[in-house]
Amino acid sequence: MTTFFTADTHFGHANVIGMCHRPYANITEHDMGLVEAWNAVVGPDDTVWHLGDFAYRASPKWTRRLFEMLNGSKHLVLGNHDFKGETRRLPWASQHQLTEIVEDGQTLVLCHYSLRVWRNMRRGAVQLYGHSHGRLPGTAQSIDVGVDVMGYAPVTWPQIKQRLELQPKLDFRDDSDVVEAIEIKP
Repeated sequence: MTTFFTADTHFGHANVIGMCHRPYANITEHDMGLVEAWNAVVGPDDTVWHLGDFAYRASPKWTRRLFEMLNGSKHLVLGNHDFKGETRRLPWASQHQLTEIVEDGQTLVLCHYSLRVWRNMRRGAVQLYGHSHGRLPGTAQSIDVGVDVMGYAPVTWPQIKQRLELQPKLDFRDDSDVVEAIEIKP
């Protein structure tokens, strides 16, 4: 069993093809291409954390059909397009707005949106996000795992870790950086 991460599939969203320069001629080709890419790496016994925007403007029937076609046990971290429609009614293994998991000893903070700060970031926790479609640069501890960045397929923690190593380090300030209160006299 392997754990995978992805975001921003936007199944059914025809305009995402042009907006994000996705290599598909139409929305049917897009949706089926993403299903094929997903199932090429994810097996039936694997786990996938989808970090939001599963579908947008897809019919309830098509959204459910796509979900059923995708391999693995699927968890949803809600994105801005997931609060209405069929997506929330799908049989996800779990649904969250923000959650933390541990993968191979590494604490991962999962949210649809990139965060500037998160719990235990000074202790090495890594934040995975979507939403930005590759337009927001990552750091050595925070990275976009959306399909537009990750080759249109879910990715594993080792694959993410390789990309994080190429990102700029975060500049943490320790407690000695705390500025003492200065008394201001009138």
